[in-house]
Amino acid sequence: MPYKRKARVLFLGSGDACRALLAASMANAVGAAWLEARAVVLHEFMDSDCTVAGLDAASRAGQLLNEENVAWADVIVTLDQAADAACPQLPAHVQKRCYPIAPADSPVDWLRVREAIRRRVEGMIGGMRMMG
Repeated sequence: MPYKRKARVLFLGSGDACRALLAASMANAVGAAWLEARAVVLHEFMDSDCTVAGLDAASRAGQLLNEENVAWADVIVTLDQAADAACPQLPAHVQKRCYPIAPADSPVDWLRVREAIRRRVEGMIGGMRMMG
């Protein structure tokens, strides 16, 4: 049985937005009954080639981290050490988790990144199911 309100999860990356976009996309696809996910980044980013990660152009609309999306979130998941270190002080109702996932250095390396993100997202959703 899902929560009365879906958990709001913000995936935060620094620089390259592909990992955050991929995590949010997976979370929304696998855990739609339990959560709503968004991707944000710390800084403006160049449109890196997220098609290697399986993301189409429509899904690449990452946003910058700001007070509005921090207030929206129940959980902020940082995806690298830089994002974790630069994450602002959070309101009391917002939890923070760090899933440090190294960036992909090559198209083949995206398999490792996708698998690491998939395991983390499925674990998060599994925890929500158990609590529900």
